[in-house]
Amino acid sequence: MEIMIPVWDTEDARPVDTVRPRSLKGCEIAIVDDNYDPPFTMRLEVLLRELHGAVVERFVKPLGSSPSPKSLIESAAKFKVAVVGVGM
Repeated sequence: MEIMIPVWDTEDARPVDTVRPRSLKGCEIAIVDDNYDPPFTMRLEVLLRELHGAVVERFVKPLGSSPSPKSLIESAAKFKVAVVGVGM
C-alpha cells in the first residue's frame, strides 16, 4: 500500500499521520467518488458505517474524468482516512 498526500503545499499545512488505524470503528473516512459508479461508492459508504462503525462522508467529483477541485481535496484531507481512485 502506498500512502499518498493529495494536498498542495502551503505554509500552514499540518503534518499527515501515516500510521494505519487499528480499527475503523469511529474512524473518520472520506470517500472521493469519481462519479463513474455512484451505487458502488454508496454501498461502500454503507458497509463502512454498518459493518465497521466508521464515520463516513462521501465527496462527489463534478466530472469523473477531470481532476478533483482543490476545495474537494482540501475537505477530504481533513479526515483520518481517505478512499480515492477506486477502480472497477
